[in-house]
Parts: sequence; C-alpha cells; structure tokens
Amino acid sequence: MTWGMSAKRGALDLLPWQTVAAVAFLVYAWLAATAWMRPLTLPDEGRYVGVAWEMVRSGNWLIPTLDTLPFFHKPPLFYWLAAGAISTLGHNEWSARLPSLLAATGAAVGLFVFLERWADRTTARTALLVLATTPFFFAGAQFANLDMLVAATITGTLLCSAHVVLAFRHQQSLRRPTLAAAYALAALGVLAKGLIAIAIPVLVIGIWLAAVGELRLILRLVWWPGVVLFALIAVPWFLLTELRYPGFLQYFFIHHHFERYLTAKFNGKQPFWFYAPLFIVITLPWCLFLPWTFRRKHENKVTSDIRLLFWIWLAATLIFFSIPRSKLAGYVLPATPALAALVALGIASHAGTWIGSRINALANASLAAVVCLFGMVGYALFQHKSIERLPPEVRSQVRADDQLLAISRYPFSLGFYLRSDQPILVVDGWDAASIERQDNWRKELYEAAKFDLDRGRRLLLRPSQLEAALCAGRTWVFGNAKESDRLAGLQLMTRSGNDAVWFADPAALGCRRPHEAGPVTPPPASVE
Repeated sequence: MTWGMSAKRGALDLLPWQTVAAVAFLVYAWLAATAWMRPLTLPDEGRYVGVAWEMVRSGNWLIPTLDTLPFFHKPPLFYWLAAGAISTLGHNEWSARLPSLLAATGAAVGLFVFLERWADRTTARTALLVLATTPFFFAGAQFANLDMLVAATITGTLLCSAHVVLAFRHQQSLRRPTLAAAYALAALGVLAKGLIAIAIPVLVIGIWLAAVGELRLILRLVWWPGVVLFALIAVPWFLLTELRYPGFLQYFFIHHHFERYLTAKFNGKQPFWFYAPLFIVITLPWCLFLPWTFRRKHENKVTSDIRLLFWIWLAATLIFFSIPRSKLAGYVLPATPALAALVALGIASHAGTWIGSRINALANASLAAVVCLFGMVGYALFQHKSIERLPPEVRSQVRADDQLLAISRYPFSLGFYLRSDQPILVVDGWDAASIERQDNWRKELYEAAKFDLDRGRRLLLRPSQLEAALCAGRTWVFGNAKESDRLAGLQLMTRSGNDAVWFADPAALGCRRPHEAGPVTPPPASVE
C-alpha cells in the first residue's frame, strides 16, 4: 500500500483495544519525553500547580485556593487531577504536568480512532503523526495549565458529536453511548475551564449541520438523558460553591466569561488578526500543507463531510477567539486536531504526487519532531531559574512553622517547591486604586480576599506593616534585590538575577518577644 492509498474499514468495525492501548502508550511516551526537564514556568504553571498543591496540603478539594484564599478564576478539574497525581505519583514537575499529558494523549488517540472509523487507516495514522509532532501541540502537552485539558474535552465532544451525526447521516442510526460520551466530555470541559467547552462544539456542529443541510439533526443531538448526565457531572460543584460563597456564580460567569470576552479589561490585548500569523508559526511545517487540503473531485460523501467538518472546526475556533481583545496562544489549542486531520486528508487525496508521498510526509514529521525536541530542551536549558526553586542548602533550613513573606510579588510555586504548609504574607500597596485596573497577580489576590475578608486582612499587608510582620517570628523574605537597602538588617541567603531571599530572626532584629509584639495590623480597608 502506498502512503496515500485508502485502507477503508466498515463504519461499524471496532479497533482492537490492544491497538488503541499501543497507540496511546506511544503517543504518551513521545509527549512525556521532555516533560521533566524544567522547573515550573511562571506565572501560569506556578499558579495552577500551586493551587493544586494547596488542595493536597489542606485536604480541602472542594474550594480551590491561592495563598489559602478562595480562587475562582477557573473551575477545579485541573486542580483535582494535578493534586491527585502529586499525592499518588510523587511531588515533582512530571506529576504536576500529568493532566496535560494525559489530555493530549486522549485527544490524539480520539482523533486517530475517529479517522480510522470514518476515513481510512492511512489517514488516521497520518493525522496522529501530524498532531503529535505539531510543535504547538507538543509544547502544550507539557505545560501544567488548563489549555490542553479543555482542548482535549472540546476535541472529544466534537468527535463524539460528529460520529453521531455521520452514523445517522450515512447509516440511518444513532449512537446513544457515543452521544452520552459527548455530553459527559462537555460537562468535564465546563469543569476544566467553563462555558467555552460548550460554546465551541455548539458553534462548530451547528455550522456544519447547516452546511450539509441537516439542521434537523440538532433535535436528535438534544437528548434529555444526555442533558441530565451533563447536569449531574457539571452542576454540583458550582452549586455547592455558590452556597458556600454567595456571589461566586456572578463573579465566575459574568466577570470571568462575558466581561473577559466582551471587554478590554484583561491581559493579552492583541489585534483581531493576531492568531492568523501566530498559528502559522507555531504549527510549522504542517500548516504549509493547508493549500492541498481542499475538496478533491470525485470525493465520496463521507470524506466530503469530515473534510468540511474539520475546516469549519479550524476556522470557527480561530475566529471565535479572535473576537475578544484578550488573546493568549493557548486559547487556540482546540484548533490543532482539526489542522492535523485536514493535513492527513490532504496527503491522502494527493496519492501518487510528491505531496502525498511517504517520503514527504516522513521528512516533514522528522523535521517537526526535531523542532519539538530542540525547542523544549532549549527552553529547559535557557529558561531563567526562578528563586522559588531554592538551592538545597537554603531549602533545608526552612522550618515547618517559619513565616514566608513576599514583597511586591507573589511567588506562585514557592509552596510547591518548599512543600510548605504556610501561606505567604504579601506586602504591597493594597489600597491602591490601580489594582483593579491591572490584570495580574495583585488583582488575583485582591479579588480572592473579597471572598474571605478576615484571612485577606491577615495575609495582604501594607508596607507599614512589614516591621511588625518580621517581628512575629522567623521569616523568609522573597523580593527584588533592589530591596536590599530597605532590608539591610536581614541576612541575604541567596540571589538569582534580580530575585533574592533574606532571612529575618526577630532576636537579631532586636524585636520584642513575639507575645509582646502584638498582632500584625490588619490591612487595607479596600480589600473589603
């Protein structure tokens, strides 16, 4: 069989589970090859792994917390998975990244199984090769954040929904178990990142059904047992959290969904066209095959349907995320499976030409694999080492009951690397009106404190409270080296670039005994 020749299978033929397991193992081994090589990237990996670590140390798996303050920017699925991995498999970066690795593996295997069922074996294998070696997808699989997890749930929801549509359209039968899987994956997607896990599948499937003249199938996809299943999975956490913290639903859905999408108040502001050149660069060399992925003459109806599906999937995802001003690269990860499928279909449809030749596909796969490996290894070697990953000789001196204090910064991954049970006191200008206008770590802590005012008062300190905090007990201070004059009486323990760590002993500072010093003055009235 040549590279582009069809190896058709019946739509009802099932892949042996051994084949699926072998594919999953190979994909996971490839994606995980460099996942252990670098410390957590700041701020995203440090933030989300830090929240997961707080679940582990506190035993509170219901409410995500950042510095022990309720943190409701995102739902809890990633935190649950990362906390479970850290608890059972070890306290290291690989465990923290396991949810993303498994999600990427699931997305790749799902695409392989779908194309094996509805296209042919060669196309399925080609798509798997393309997706696994796309630099954007490879890197996304190794980042401990929410992007790959929600991309995988969106991919699964779309593939299951498309399977149901194709089964009815070409076999006049519905697949209830697959439809149930679509609802379950959509619910998990909502628990992974929110309403986006519903919006993208509904948009793509809706446009696709309209394009193939099957809008009537929408009524068959709206399945009440599936709706109940969705609600049973997705609703309880939101309901319990709202009952415990009134105002959570408004904050989560209105502020972090609709305002983020419709306003320019959040970070990552970019022009409308931002994703077009970015997506081309981060999916090289495979994106260069797109001109050969359009419909070919004499194409059968099934192939025509799935080609149209993947084009709508790719275009709708990129356009949807191009509308808001806030744009981050990870948002468009759900578009990568569509790109891989289109490239595979394009290669298969050009059998007998250079584009469809085995040597061309393997040469590009080899080039892409080299880019993936060298990119991640280079990033690991040249990434700035954060002061949060303290030298062993310093880390060994930190006692379990020592205070941790940060000045004008929040060291997201500090608790994870120290395995500390202590929250971090953060000294900054918390009563500054500009905090709410800047989408950064200050705003995250400031908003979190509104859900627990008493704890917020104890943790978020003004500069005038620094001396009292240092006198309250043994304290490790994390800040910028420029703070040296301000902290002249403290012992400098280590420095990395502009970051530095000091140690403060109340006895050496001439403080009164702790019980004489009185409590640290509570903080900013503005936190309320």
